[in-house]
Amino acid sequence: MIFKKFCYRIYQVVLLNFMHIIKYNNKAVSKEGAVYYIPEILKKQGVTGKVLVITGPHIAKTDIFRKIIKVFKEKGTDCVIFSGTSQETGIDSIESARWLYLYKNCKAIIAIGGGSVMDCAKAAAAGITNPGKRINRFAGYQKVRKKIPVIVAVPTTAGTGAEVTACAVIRDNSTGVKRIIADTGIIPRFAVLDPLMTKKLPSHMAAYSGMDALTHATEAYLNKYTSKDARKDAEMAIKLIAGNIIKVYYGNGGSASRQKMLEASYLAGRAFVRTSVGYVHAIGHAIGGKYNVAHGMAVAVVLPYVLIWYGKCIYKKLARLSDICGITEKDLPESQKAKAYINYIKMLGHKFGINESFNKALKNEHISKKDIKNMAKYAIIESNPHYPVPKIMSLKECEYIIYSICNISCG
Repeated sequence: MIFKKFCYRIYQVVLLNFMHIIKYNNKAVSKEGAVYYIPEILKKQGVTGKVLVITGPHIAKTDIFRKIIKVFKEKGTDCVIFSGTSQETGIDSIESARWLYLYKNCKAIIAIGGGSVMDCAKAAAAGITNPGKRINRFAGYQKVRKKIPVIVAVPTTAGTGAEVTACAVIRDNSTGVKRIIADTGIIPRFAVLDPLMTKKLPSHMAAYSGMDALTHATEAYLNKYTSKDARKDAEMAIKLIAGNIIKVYYGNGGSASRQKMLEASYLAGRAFVRTSVGYVHAIGHAIGGKYNVAHGMAVAVVLPYVLIWYGKCIYKKLARLSDICGITEKDLPESQKAKAYINYIKMLGHKFGINESFNKALKNEHISKKDIKNMAKYAIIESNPHYPVPKIMSLKECEYIIYSICNISCG
């Protein structure tokens, strides 16, 4: 095991050095009403002709979506609408979006929605440039290898960071297994951060997405071999989240707080695209894929368990985050600050009703030891050796953590 861990670390150093030197061609436009200027953005990119607008079925029925499409048409942008995405991005819907883009001869993609919509757009774009390959063939690292169409990403939740990340989580409809397409070529060209798009976001969705952003930033910050820029982005994201997530949840922060949460999500995404995530996401993907649990809910529940398991090796960094959030007094011991940060995460989970919702979601599931072993296996396959985590987890340790989580959920 010692030699295996050594090999993991060598692999991670090489991978992270590669990620640090890549230039990310992504620009953020952060302003209320910015969504209405997307036609001008596309024209500056030389895009003419039809544009595929990918969104979810609920967003497609909203007044603001209809207004956006109306404005686009008035400005000469011909839109082809695909609203067949689901909460967890299934390969079937990705294939349908790819087919529609090619059939209608579209020239660019506008993704309006949450993480699943963004992932659908990025995975479909990968398939569009490789029409002879099945979507699941792109799972893994740097397997797209061709220039994709221009993607303009418009998040309607503040948490996934998918508008700036180099990955797309896809779900096999037949098995429920989630896999990741990780390729710097699928990063959207533009991220439009407009608080109008999150104005009517339900409070529980604001909580799920906000906790997802907090998890992104926390894992990116704790990982080994991080760059200075990634740490700076993660710190700023966590500070913005701590100052605004409760306001947004209770609906008393206004447009300014929603804007800050969108910016926090973007920064957290930019941080983890350079340093990756960790076991929290791997376990969250395993549980979410198996039981169709919302991703933000899953990682919010898993996060404290993994942080506690890491133990003393992350105390110094957690203490720094505690200071940034203003959770504890500056002169407290490092260990107390670290534990206070973990307790703060637990407090948010309870305040937002996430733990209760998670328990209800899994209450009627007959979770067996075989299920736990399989989820642990998928989590470890996703993580090792790819994620530069603070401490390397074994399969047995992963099983124990998942058992602890599911044992509570099963009562």
